[in-house]
Amino acid sequence: MPEIKRKSIDISMDKIDYNPENTNIFNMDEIESLAKRIEEEGFTSAILVYQKDDGRYEILSGHRRYEAMKQLKAKTIPADVLSGIASDTQRDLILLSSNMANRKLAPLDMARAIEFYKGILDRDPDFKGNKKIATADYFGITPSNVQRYSVILKLIPELQEYCKKPNFPYSSLSKAASLTKEEQKELLNKLIRLEADEKNISEEEVDKDEILFSRTRVEQIINGMVKTKENAQKKERNDSAVVFPMNAPVDEVSEAQENFDDLITRDDSMIEEPTFDFDNLISNAEEYSTINLAGFDQARVMIESYRNMAKSNADKKAIKEKIIELKQVLKELENSI
Repeated sequence: MPEIKRKSIDISMDKIDYNPENTNIFNMDEIESLAKRIEEEGFTSAILVYQKDDGRYEILSGHRRYEAMKQLKAKTIPADVLSGIASDTQRDLILLSSNMANRKLAPLDMARAIEFYKGILDRDPDFKGNKKIATADYFGITPSNVQRYSVILKLIPELQEYCKKPNFPYSSLSKAASLTKEEQKELLNKLIRLEADEKNISEEEVDKDEILFSRTRVEQIINGMVKTKENAQKKERNDSAVVFPMNAPVDEVSEAQENFDDLITRDDSMIEEPTFDFDNLISNAEEYSTINLAGFDQARVMIESYRNMAKSNADKKAIKEKIIELKQVLKELENSI
C-alpha cells in the first residue's frame, strides 16, 4: 500500500467540496460560536483534505471549521492535503478516524459512525470476521456498547435529538428502541408529564433539555406501557375467542343395529344368522376421540413462528418468560385430565 503523504498549503475556499458522508455521520452544530472563537483567537487547526481527479479538494476532517470560515467570509483556508490514498475504503477510514480525533462525539454521532464503519466492512470482500467484534475493536468499546449505540438509530427523531448531547445517558433509551413510533412518542409525553408534575408546572412550561432520562425512570414507564398493552391484547383475545364446535359422536351401535335389522329380513335359509357382540361395539366406539383438537395445531404453528421473530436479546428474554408461563398452563391441564 502506498505511503500517505501530507502537504500543508492555503487553499481557495471556492475550490473545496464537502464530503457527502460527513453530514450523515457528524453534526454541524454551533457553527456561529466556532466562528466567533476563530475571529477572536485566530485559525489554529488546518482542515484535512485530499485532491480529487477533477483538481478540486474534498474535506476529510474540518467541515465545521470550513463552514465557520465561510461565515467569516475568508478567501482561503489552511489545509493539510493528503496524497497516496489507495482506495475508497482507506479514504472512509481516514474520514472516521480524523473526525473522531478532533471532536468529542455525541451518542448519536457515535451511533452513525458505528453504522458507517459496519458499511465499510460490508463492502470489504476480504473481511471474514465477526462484524460486531471488529467494530468494537475499532472504536475501543465493548460489543455490548456497540449494540447500545446502534439502537439509537431506531429511535424517533424527537428522542434522537436528545442523543446529540455529548453527555446524554443514551443507554437509558436502549429498551425504547423496541417500541413502535407511536409508543416512543407516548414515552416522551409521559416523561414530560412527570417532569411537569414534579416541578408543579404545566407541560408547556417544561424545559425539554432538563427532562430526566434516568434508566430506572424510562424502564418503569416502558414496563407499565408493555403491561397495559399485554392486558389489552389478552382482553381482546378473550373477547374474540373462537369456540371450536365438537363433532357429533357417531352412533356406531345404532348403525350396527340397522345392519342387523337388514340382515334378519332376508331368507333365513339362504344366510346363516350372524352373531353380534353389542358390548364390543360400544367398547370400540369409546376408543375414538370426538374432540376437535385444531386449536392445539394452530397454537403449535403460532409458537414455532416466534423462532424467527426473536431478533434481540430482549425479544428472546420475553419469549422465554412466556414459555415458562405456557409450561405451567400445560402442566395444570395435564394434571386435570
